[in-house]
Amino acid sequence: MMVGFAGVEGSGAWRSFAQGWVPVLAVLAALSVVVGNLAAIAQSSVKRLLAYSAVAHAGYALVGVLANQKSDGFAAVLYYTPTYALTTVGAFAVITVVQERAGDDKLAAFAGLSKRSPLLAFCLMIFLLSLAGIPPLAGFFGKFYLFKAGLFVKGGGAASLGLLWLVILAIAMSSVSLYYYLQVLKQAFVIEAPADAPSLPTSKVTNLMLALLAGAVLLLGVFPNLFVQPLLAALSGG
Repeated sequence: MMVGFAGVEGSGAWRSFAQGWVPVLAVLAALSVVVGNLAAIAQSSVKRLLAYSAVAHAGYALVGVLANQKSDGFAAVLYYTPTYALTTVGAFAVITVVQERAGDDKLAAFAGLSKRSPLLAFCLMIFLLSLAGIPPLAGFFGKFYLFKAGLFVKGGGAASLGLLWLVILAIAMSSVSLYYYLQVLKQAFVIEAPADAPSLPTSKVTNLMLALLAGAVLLLGVFPNLFVQPLLAALSGG
């Protein structure tokens, strides 16, 4: 989009749309973050919840594409995509373990997870809070870079208010996502497990992989420049 369709971007500015690919993607991004997050709230299946959440995250990523800048927008997308992938793989891994033991992936299956399997509960907390964009996890900086690129589309600190509407909407819907992620964590850390809840034994390999994924999400959040600076250098040809 940035290279092959350069010169026909159009405008996604509020009430000043101009024909091109930017306004089309802007509308798709807005629909993605709204529909994805609102649909996720209604889910009792945690896997479906994450699936609808993925729709919203695709909308967030489009903000970086709409910034239409190689050094900022594209770098933000390239940072966001792998960090989101790490987080999602980890979250689905925890859900799969619970589902295999409990027989389903409903919210109630996660009741008392912090006592039944502290490691699973801790890793799930890291993954879900990162998806919600809570600092100092990788998901926070991923969204920060995307939204910054969407605001400063001209670079050099010159803010463009054209995409401000989309950034505000994305931030608002990201706040909504915190609600349903916390619903899962409420089951894991607040609600007591029923007396007949199955145990959740996990292999050493599973524990190691989950710990590594959670550690990577935390590391890339505390030290985002470990990934961002090489990206910027590569995109600038340095």
